[in-house]
Amino acid sequence: MTSTAACRAVRSLSVLLATGVLALPFCAHALVVLGGKDIPRAVSFGGPCVGCDLSGRQLSGARFLGADFSGSALVGANLRAVHFTGADFSGSDLSRSDLSDAEIYGADFDGARMKDVRLDGARIRGASFSGADFEGASFKGAVFQGVDLSAARNLRQEQLDVACAIGAVRLPRGLGLRACPRD
Repeated sequence: MTSTAACRAVRSLSVLLATGVLALPFCAHALVVLGGKDIPRAVSFGGPCVGCDLSGRQLSGARFLGADFSGSALVGANLRAVHFTGADFSGSDLSRSDLSDAEIYGADFDGARMKDVRLDGARIRGASFSGADFEGASFKGAVFQGVDLSAARNLRQEQLDVACAIGAVRLPRGLGLRACPRD
């Protein structure tokens, strides 16, 4: 079996297991460097892709399970409805990316550049954003739970006024977040 065929087989298996917790790190980098800007919706990324350039990519619906994308560029990427579970995006540039309706669990965005990012309708739980730059970011309808935003930069009250929190959320001094309505 050739390397390309093996990667296709692993990708097919990844698609079948995409709803589970199992991450298949095999060929993770190969999945990222496929030609063109469109990446199939049922793709699951795991393993290292440190410093990758995914700027402008169509990654909506993708699952990033324990993936290391630290220092990567995802400028202007379509990340709508993605699932970040235990992924590392520390030091990455996600400026102008659309993460609307994303599910973000236990991810690390420390030091990330998130200028003009859209997190509208996102559910963010147990994530860290120490030193992340949120200048111009949009949080309309976002739900934060157990998130540390205490050392985030350029975060303004107007941005948080359209989001809500479940339980404790650490915020920079002087900023507040309303409790989410109970269902």
